[in-house]
Amino acid sequence: MPATVLLKDIVEVLEMQFEEHPSFVDLDTGEVVTVSQDLLGDAEDAENEDEELDLPAWQEREWKTAKRIAFHFDRFKRLPTKYDVHEWDIMRRFADSVQKPRIAEELQEAIHGAGAFRMFKSVIYRLKIERQWHDFRQEALEEIARDWCEDHHIAWK
Repeated sequence: MPATVLLKDIVEVLEMQFEEHPSFVDLDTGEVVTVSQDLLGDAEDAENEDEELDLPAWQEREWKTAKRIAFHFDRFKRLPTKYDVHEWDIMRRFADSVQKPRIAEELQEAIHGAGAFRMFKSVIYRLKIERQWHDFRQEALEEIARDWCEDHHIAWK
């Protein structure tokens, strides 16, 4: 029986994503793992799973994870990337959800044009609504994580 993944582990990865460090769910254990793209590439190029690299001690665990992913790929599902999360759309939906027209309009203006992410955050902090934004964003990421799990038939809690 496939393992259950903790939704909070997926959300944590969705919050802090880096293109060069993809994350996966281990379907056998429910563990969420992140590895460097470089180590993953090295593992995919390895002749066999026993191959070792001359790595510092702090990278040995990540190397083992990269090899598990490369040699048992059907056991892992890659989590959504930052491109799948659509942070701008989450900001737009937050702006749409604000009940006060003046604030909603200011947020909408902030997300259009150059520097949208910086402008949005500036407006959030100036208006002292960062708590509402963080709660909204957290809920949106949880929804993305739940939908992803359901789309891939992965049990979550």
